[in-house]
Amino acid sequence: MMKKSQTPVSEFTNYVNLERLTFLVDGVFAITITLLVLELRPPEEGVKNLADGLLSMLPRLYIYFIAFYSIANHWVVHQRMFRHITRADTTMMWLTILGLLFITLIPAATALFGRFPGEKLAIACFSANSFLHALTNWAFWAYVTNRQKQFAVESDPRLLTITAQVWMIISAGWLLSIFLGYWNIYGAYISWVLLPNLVGLWGGYKRRRLLAAYVDEDRQHEKKKSRK
Repeated sequence: MMKKSQTPVSEFTNYVNLERLTFLVDGVFAITITLLVLELRPPEEGVKNLADGLLSMLPRLYIYFIAFYSIANHWVVHQRMFRHITRADTTMMWLTILGLLFITLIPAATALFGRFPGEKLAIACFSANSFLHALTNWAFWAYVTNRQKQFAVESDPRLLTITAQVWMIISAGWLLSIFLGYWNIYGAYISWVLLPNLVGLWGGYKRRRLLAAYVDEDRQHEKKKSRK
């Protein structure tokens, strides 16, 4: 039985170690999601009792849950989609690191919003950071999609295209939420939860349709074989 020949990796290919890159991503996500909870403390001044203190924490709790879900969802999506990557080069590495930059800024943006929940500029800062992170993810998957035979040889390019489209639409949604916050802050609050999840559902629907197409193709192939 012949072994599959592997393309030799030389210093000219600019390939990076996927395992080390994944370890870096996991470590940054773990630390960042832990730092979020440090801002969950009642104000030290202007509070008469515990009930008032807990009530004053509601804006911080709201943004905490949104930020926690956002980080956790990004990690889940990263783990699920990164398995399609068979190789990575220097460009993909730096796009990943750039994405991690905006992940590490989430606790800072969360703290800013928690302290100034009614400030439109605080809302814009949180939305802008999320927009830049989503835009980086779109750039990463658009780059992989255009070079599918090099970096995701075992994956259907249509699946990669759906992933890139999802991140592009999410980026547009976060960009709109920046301006929405200046018009209606509560509209921005709702968009933070609603838009990414709706786009995620749309992406899941597209992937299920693609899977159904795979099944239909297999059935047709089996019918052709049975007729011979």
